Amino acid sequence: MQDRHPIHHITDQITLVVLGVNNWSGRKKLRPEDLKLGTEIPPEDLVSLGSKRICNPEALKEFHRLKKVGERACLHLGTRFLGGFAVPNCHAESLADKLETVKAAFDAETQTFLSGYDQALEEWISSLPAWEEPIRRAIEPANVVGGRLRFGFQLVQIAPADQPGTLEQEVNGLGDGIFAEVEQMARELDESFEGKEKLHRRALGTFRRIREKLACLSFIDQRIAPVVDTIDDWFARVPLEGPIEGAIFNEGMGLALLLGDSKRMARHGAGQRAMQTGETMPEHDEETGAVTLDEAPVVAETAAPPAPELSFDEELDVIFGAESVTSDTPQAAETTDDLPRALPAVEEKEEEVLAVDDGGGFFF
Repeated sequence: MQDRHPIHHITDQITLVVLGVNNWSGRKKLRPEDLKLGTEIPPEDLVSLGSKRICNPEALKEFHRLKKVGERACLHLGTRFLGGFAVPNCHAESLADKLETVKAAFDAETQTFLSGYDQALEEWISSLPAWEEPIRRAIEPANVVGGRLRFGFQLVQIAPADQPGTLEQEVNGLGDGIFAEVEQMARELDESFEGKEKLHRRALGTFRRIREKLACLSFIDQRIAPVVDTIDDWFARVPLEGPIEGAIFNEGMGLALLLGDSKRMARHGAGQRAMQTGETMPEHDEETGAVTLDEAPVVAETAAPPAPELSFDEELDVIFGAESVTSDTPQAAETTDDLPRALPAVEEKEEEVLAVDDGGGFFF
């Protein structure tokens, strides 16, 4: 029997979560006759006319929002991997429960949308009377549109084959992917520090989400745990109440700059790890700083301590921030009972992101 492939010590600890979300664009191909351009029409090899909206895009925004909610749930304690999200096995079940809630909201929104579909089309046409003919020519029946709206998800255990292809490279790059995702999250901190003398306590929520993500995934790459320690060290000295200013404000700004640069985080983590262990700096890829599999520790060495049990509603608040899956109304500030130390209470406000597909060409 062959020895287990070395990437097993990572793949055995993760579940691959794959989202299958189909959103109807509400668009159809724009035809030359729709624009009444006459005979002087450039060939398709030269010009693409784009698309026309046959439905009010406002009616479809909720589907895009729910897709983003599902993606954020996966990224909260996971990282992008193989077209899906690698999530620690211990969090896979709770994530599935949250995605089931998002799916229920998506399905309910689909039924609401389809029930008012015909009326919404007539209202859209009446708002654009000059373009009634091209819009009606492209209308699709509600049952066809309903078949194009779907929220699904699959949880898969990964078992590398004897010849896993480039899977080892994908696994080796997970750490760099995590740092890149944290870099994106840390952009929210820019306005909290630039030109300011005091840090609003709401910004602590971003630090907290970053810390939770890194601690949860620290078993993947040995450079992650020292970054978590750096965040914990700063949080331990942040006052529980009152202004965050002076030296602790300046340290927070330095920490935000560190978290906002994926390569700097990787170098910091590797350097701190080397000092802690008395070893020489590990060799990394010159371009990405990726750690080889032999250097990555198992989960027991660096995993964060388990958080106390939360109710389902509390977990939804944590995973989705201030935004529920059915409302954009801000909720009360999060509690800090599950933080690693005595962290200050956080007042959070998460910005809404809508993924609206705006293709090129003429739009009505």
